[in-house]
This record gives sequence, C-alpha cells and structure tokens, in this order.
Amino acid sequence: MTDKSIKGPLNDFQSTRALVSKLARISKGGFLDISIASQALQTDPKSTAIKLAALVKTGWLLRVKRGLYFILPLEATPGKSMMSEDPWLLAREAFSPCYIGGWSAAEYWGLTDQLFRSTLVITAANIRAKSITLLNHEFRLFQVENARINNAVSIWRGSEQINVSDREQTILDCLRNPELCGGIRHLSDIMLSYKENKEHNFPALLAKAKKHANGASWKRLGYLSELLWEEDAQEIIDEAKKNMTAGNIKLDPNVNSKETLIKRWHLWINVTIINQEHV
Repeated sequence: MTDKSIKGPLNDFQSTRALVSKLARISKGGFLDISIASQALQTDPKSTAIKLAALVKTGWLLRVKRGLYFILPLEATPGKSMMSEDPWLLAREAFSPCYIGGWSAAEYWGLTDQLFRSTLVITAANIRAKSITLLNHEFRLFQVENARINNAVSIWRGSEQINVSDREQTILDCLRNPELCGGIRHLSDIMLSYKENKEHNFPALLAKAKKHANGASWKRLGYLSELLWEEDAQEIIDEAKKNMTAGNIKLDPNVNSKETLIKRWHLWINVTIINQEHV
C-alpha cells in the first residue's frame, strides 16, 4: 500500500510535516537517498524523486548532490537555508565507502594544532574532482582502492559511527602520500607529536607498516624515524632498511626544489625539516 500522505500537491502543512517526520525517522543523521525513501514510502524511485524534489522546492529538504538529501530539522523554518552540523557525517553519506584521514584525522587525534578549512576524505567511490563543497562544507578527496578502506577504525560522532584512520594508519597514509597532510614538513610535525603523545605505540605502527606500507612508505618512514624518533624507533628503522625497494624517490613528491641524495634511504631530500643536518 502506498503512503497516501504523498499524493497530490504538498500544500497542506500538517501532512507535509508528517511526511518529513517519517523520512527523518529512517534517515541516517538527517541524510537519506532515494532508495531509502522509496522503501519507507513504498513508492517507486521515480515517484519518490519527484516528491523529494517538491520538498526541496518548498524548503523542507536540502539537495546535497544527485540522489542524496538532507532533512532540515522540523523546528527550522521552511525555505530558510541551513547547513549540516557535522561534515564527517556528510562525508560518510556522500563519498561512501570512505574514511576521514590525513590532516583531519591528525586533528582528531591531537597530532597537530594546524587548522585546515577542508575535511580530508579517503574514498573508494568514483569521484570527478579532488575538491568539492557540499552544504557549505569543503572536502578534499583522495581516491584509493576499496581494500584500503578497511584500514580505518570506527568512532562515535554523537549517535552516529564514522570511519577514521587511527594514529598509526594516519601516519602511514601520509608517508605514502604526503599531500594528505599538507606535505612532508607537516608530517614531520605530526610524527614528533605522535612520539610525545602518551598513546603512541611504535610496535603497533610497525605491525601496520608490515601489512600496508609500500616501498616509498618504508623509505620515508626509515629516514624520518631516524631523524625524529632516533633510538626510540630503532626496530622500525631496522625493518625499514629490510623493506626498501630499489630506485630513488623524492622525500616530498609535490615539491620542486634543489635535491640531495641520501643513498642509504634512496631518498632525494628536497625539503628541509628539523634536525635534518644530523642525518
């Protein structure tokens, strides 16, 4: 049986409010797509899309992107613009499968004081652009294969669970792709903060590196561990030497500057960071 409340023009305030309330109950943190709405309203996707579009036009919903909608709180005034409070929840719905990583994860775990305007999202979804703004939130997107999404952990944001890289995975992701944290200089700051953090766990980091690090990651991990963590990470340094691949790479692949080759790490050193003169 179809829901009678969606028949006819949405000009009755009470029936429309009841409809929106029903949609809100089956939404995920205020977000819903056409598939979920169709199941709840027992209507076909085309009819559901038409009704959702009408609710957008009258100010009860916001269209996030094609097929995804945000339900405004019932106490909100219809037609008045509002943004989603939590960009992480929005990212989960808009870019799934994904997790919050890079500089955003580093901020969450207290590994950096630097503030970034955009939320860094690591996603296996098909994306057309690296940067996008949804509901007044800026997102920086980085696409990976689906298997890497499983490296995240789940944390609570209010009543919703969001996937985020833990401290160790955040560092490993940034070693593989320094752009995820804004470059190798910022990564060095993150690694220093990690050492000073009471939650640091070098054995766990090494275990994750053995599972997920590639050749470039091992080179940067060995060099930066020797530079920043010294004897505290000797086991990591020794393991990095064993797992290095052939060929030389840039310490920061996104920086074009004068380079010096550190042969034992197969690294072209193209940025200056703390204590570098001692290595």
